[in-house]
Amino acid sequence: MLRLLGEVSACVDGAPVELGHPKQLCVLAALGVEHGRAVPIERLVERVWGGAAPRRGHETVHSYVSRLRRALGPLDGVTIVRRPGGYALTADTTPAAVDLYRFEDLRAQAEADTDDERVAVRLSEALALWRGRPLTGPAGDWVEAERERLEREHLATRLELIETRLRLGQGTRLVAELAVLAAAHPYDERIAGQYMTALHQSGRTADALGHYQAVRARLAGELGIDPAAPLADLHGRILAAGPPGPAPVPPAPVPRQLPPSIRDFTGRADHLAALDALLPPADGRDGGHAVVISALDGSGGIGKTTLAVHWAHHVQHRFPDGTLYTNLRGYGPGRPASADEVLDDFLVALGVPAAALPAGPGAREGLFRSLLAGRRVLLVLDNANSDEQVRPLLPGTPGCMVLTTSRDSLTGLVVTEAAHRLTVDLLTEPEALRLVTGIIGPARAAAEPEAVAELIALCARLPLALRIAAGRAAAHQHVSVADIVAELADDHSRLDALSWGRDPRAAVRTVLGWSYDRLPPPQQLLFRRLGLHPGPDVSPPAAAALVGRSPHEAHLLLRALADAHLIEPVAGGRYRFHDLLRAYAAERAREHDTPADRRSALDTLLTWYSHTAHVADRRLYPASTRLVADLAEPAHPHALADREHAWAWFTAERANLVAALHHAVAEGRDAHAVHLVDAFGFLILMGAWEERIETADAALIAARRSGDRAHEANVLLARGEALTHLKRPEAEADLVRAVELAREAGIRHIRISGLNDLGQWLRRRGRPAEALRHLEEALALSRGVDTGRWEAILEGIIGDVHADLGNHRQVLEHGERSARLRHRIGDADGEACALAVLARGWQGIGEHDRAIAHCRRAIALGRRSLGSQDATLAEPLAILATSLHRLGQVAEAVACWREAAAIYADRGLDADAAAIHDRIRAARSAVAG
Repeated sequence: MLRLLGEVSACVDGAPVELGHPKQLCVLAALGVEHGRAVPIERLVERVWGGAAPRRGHETVHSYVSRLRRALGPLDGVTIVRRPGGYALTADTTPAAVDLYRFEDLRAQAEADTDDERVAVRLSEALALWRGRPLTGPAGDWVEAERERLEREHLATRLELIETRLRLGQGTRLVAELAVLAAAHPYDERIAGQYMTALHQSGRTADALGHYQAVRARLAGELGIDPAAPLADLHGRILAAGPPGPAPVPPAPVPRQLPPSIRDFTGRADHLAALDALLPPADGRDGGHAVVISALDGSGGIGKTTLAVHWAHHVQHRFPDGTLYTNLRGYGPGRPASADEVLDDFLVALGVPAAALPAGPGAREGLFRSLLAGRRVLLVLDNANSDEQVRPLLPGTPGCMVLTTSRDSLTGLVVTEAAHRLTVDLLTEPEALRLVTGIIGPARAAAEPEAVAELIALCARLPLALRIAAGRAAAHQHVSVADIVAELADDHSRLDALSWGRDPRAAVRTVLGWSYDRLPPPQQLLFRRLGLHPGPDVSPPAAAALVGRSPHEAHLLLRALADAHLIEPVAGGRYRFHDLLRAYAAERAREHDTPADRRSALDTLLTWYSHTAHVADRRLYPASTRLVADLAEPAHPHALADREHAWAWFTAERANLVAALHHAVAEGRDAHAVHLVDAFGFLILMGAWEERIETADAALIAARRSGDRAHEANVLLARGEALTHLKRPEAEADLVRAVELAREAGIRHIRISGLNDLGQWLRRRGRPAEALRHLEEALALSRGVDTGRWEAILEGIIGDVHADLGNHRQVLEHGERSARLRHRIGDADGEACALAVLARGWQGIGEHDRAIAHCRRAIALGRRSLGSQDATLAEPLAILATSLHRLGQVAEAVACWREAAAIYADRGLDADAAAIHDRIRAARSAVAG
């Protein structure tokens, strides 16, 4: 192995290899840190001698390389090769032939893992590769700078290991190590927090609190600042004797998401056998592709989901890495589930933290397929409506199996993905008889064979109708099967929405009516009101709003309806309808409730959604000003304790909120529509820019219909911001109109925000003078508004425009004011942006060391950001890369650019990502030249 993490050396079978004198070692180190990339001869000369190169420096380097090639000859897997204009060191990676490469590979594995035990093992292995100061042996300015970079990587890895071990509750064993680190890095608040946590876990709470006071006094006395929010929050938790930090994270569970299987499943033997025949080999040897069974297809109520879930329960032991299930809502209320929405749920189930989910088109698919690579997972994709809805959810490697259900044949998947199609039809008469017999019992079936046969005929062998009809007979011993048949025969009504060729729906409506009629009045009311709900599922608090009861009472009513098989429970304590039952519930509501009652119930529901959305919005954006300030409060407000709970609520209710907005617009409930859209800022954090535009389009209809100019300005601003982010030319008209309307309506914060967005738009269009005019007007308006947040934002953006114009001293002035305001109000995301502005200023006047220092502080804050990492992380990474590149630190510069490009791509900002890739290519071309 070639060793760079300590003395530069190599050994073969335990014997050291003679690598030569310090300058020759410097050539080896200069090649080794580049990971196979070519290093031009001029660059090698500069790295070895700095500004004092000998006259024949090129020839001397060639001589050094020749000697190194001979010395490394016996070392397997390491070779120096000639490339145009220079040399490159190539090395095997499996196993790693260079300790630096092995170190970085172990770090990458740890970063991708979600199991803290495994992460700790990998990071420990990585650190064990170090044998002292890196690159010991050679000397010079370049070596010293590279040595410092590697030592920063070592410290970062060491702190990541400490963080992991603290999550595992190992603080007692870390106290001594952290005491040394805290003394060596007295201003590092991360180390201070880790030391406090270790002391607290060791029972030394007083010492932990004392250390905080010492750090606070040092920061105040020497730097004139207070500890940042994370350290202050930790101090507060320890002071309150609460948990000192994140609780130990258990290993990520193997997801088993299937809903319960029906106990009395009957028949479908041919289908079960066909599905069994498609299973991948049990020994895991499968050279083919992921198997897709696209067409458990058939009509609504035919039993596709029941069959799929029953079979999946039967075989999921063959998939040791998990079972994923989702209802794609292809047929039913609201909008079908998007691939991104489903992938979010699947990625969280596979261990990806919700705040770390990528946001750009294709990014979730790539991560999902990466996580499934090498795993054996069963996916059940229920109720799909098209090939396009399913295709992004397909694994890319063998070993997994996908089962879909749909009313559509999904022919596209059969053709392009070699999917196997299985059509589910009505039960055969023997199967239907077994189903009914299993429900009512053999004795009762034998006592009334003619009535049972008639019941099967009237229900047209439709499983849903049979199950409900027979279930009523089973639940009421005094009701004979003949009684049920008589009721069926007398009722000639139809469910109009459920028409099909042989028309069994007359019986279905009757059967549903029996179940409904047996409900107590409170359950009947909730059943009808749930038919009015515009979204795909419902939580107990939302159900409570529909019927004017407490969430606890609503939960009991929901459970009773689920016990009656009129709704079904799903994950997270939520409930949903079978789509046939929803149609019936809506019909019952139209028949039994007056239009005024139905409208009142929906108004109450929309009020609940609007109020809770604004509560959650204030948790996510505590310093922001919203147009809607005096919302009506529902009878039972839904509390959200913190930002994490708000994020979880928005994630769970996203589809319902969008459906509620569209319903409000369609039904002329304009006040509800504009109130809802005012709290839709969460879509920005989710990177859902298209959905932000779509919801604004709908809300704009309501705003203009209401004649409220302030709300029209607010919605135009929301749409203009999203269009600006996506660099679409329509943005300018929206923003100009939003500013005009805000000026007329006297809404100061919308005017400020519109001028800000307009300034950013003009800046991106290469019109900096116009941009400055709008931004400076906004800055003048912002002074004294809210917490100072707008003033801080505008100072930073004006600094960016001055940076574009080359006015670097003005950049520093504006950036400093922005950073100070951001820090004062505890806006960590904004502080990261402000530090990036300062870095641009220092970079512009050639102070690259100061630029780098500001970028590293910004990046540390940006990595903790919940969202919008294109601004808080990608931007400072790109600035850092530029300064590193100008200082000759090309490898680290390229790594930073790559990370920035990946973030831009994840956020759907393809043009920004492409610009970064252009910089990478230019840097490589310069090196190669």
